[in-house]
Amino acid sequence: MVKKLTLNRYKKAGFSLFEACVVMLVVSIFLAVSASVIPHRTTKKPEADGHGRFECYYKNGQLYQELFQGTSSGGLQAVSECRFNPPIYAKYIVVNAVGGGAGGSGGNGGEPGGFYSSFHTSARSAFVMTPGRAGGAGVDGRSTSVYYEDDRSEPLVTADGGLSNRELSEAKVSDIKQCAITAGSSTPNSTVDGVEMQGTEIACGSIPLCEIKDDKIKVSYCFSASTYKSKLLDLQDDIIQRSRDSWLNPPVLNENEATITYYDQGLLDEYNLDLEAYIQAYKNTQYYNYVLTSLRTLYPTLFTMVLTFDLHRSNTVTPSLLMNYLEGMGITTGIAEYAPGQGGAPGGAGGDGAVLITW
Repeated sequence: MVKKLTLNRYKKAGFSLFEACVVMLVVSIFLAVSASVIPHRTTKKPEADGHGRFECYYKNGQLYQELFQGTSSGGLQAVSECRFNPPIYAKYIVVNAVGGGAGGSGGNGGEPGGFYSSFHTSARSAFVMTPGRAGGAGVDGRSTSVYYEDDRSEPLVTADGGLSNRELSEAKVSDIKQCAITAGSSTPNSTVDGVEMQGTEIACGSIPLCEIKDDKIKVSYCFSASTYKSKLLDLQDDIIQRSRDSWLNPPVLNENEATITYYDQGLLDEYNLDLEAYIQAYKNTQYYNYVLTSLRTLYPTLFTMVLTFDLHRSNTVTPSLLMNYLEGMGITTGIAEYAPGQGGAPGGAGGDGAVLITW
């Protein structure tokens, strides 16, 4: 038996409104998730801010300035005073200054000009500067200073000129390249002119140490058989310029080796004994040597320190730190050609000071 199928045209099938909304929701979610991977046009990043440098130096006795934007020069300008107005887009400014180099004297070359570098994130006005001139044979170089144009009462940057034929008496803590220290020795019992003297024991088993701290020489040493102390010494006031009559064993300055041997008398100083008054009172009497021997026995040297200095002595020219800086930056023309701040050879002149500003 064949069953006949008929289609009722009044009974149609389809999606309800709810089902259509569900489909649209799913499609919307799919599109939202896929949006991040759909190719889109990228915007071009702005180019990085430009960099450059400003040079201020002497050429054949005339002061010049030159501005570079990248590798492009704005031209060399003869001036009586250098002036630099930082570009508004500069994120930082580095001011490098070197003082005039000293001329050589005798058998030693002159000291190069001092180098000073200063970092700035902004500038309130233009910079103005006149580099220090070099020293002739046996003459010190002059300092270089950089000022804000709106205030010349106080330099923003100063680089000292080099010294010719530097002496140990002019040495600074920054010139010390080595500090060697030995333990103090205890004094034995002794007899002076029939008088028995009791020695002093100061060894405590700890190693004396010295270091440079806050422009002072910090020394840690045995104060007694059981006490370890530290003291700060000012190179000029406490060692070099101190009166000779205030020492039992005065420091020894060796110019040839650029060393100072210092004999500390901490026990004597600790008790505020006025050694200078004793020396003056007995200096021309028969008791003078007896007094000195007695004091050395009662107040022995706590430690001996040998300071070795770098006074930039040489038998040839000495490059300045600015010249080394230029070499590191790959700058070989312009300012670099005139050896700014160089110390002169024996009997020769140094190099004029200069300023290099980068941003």
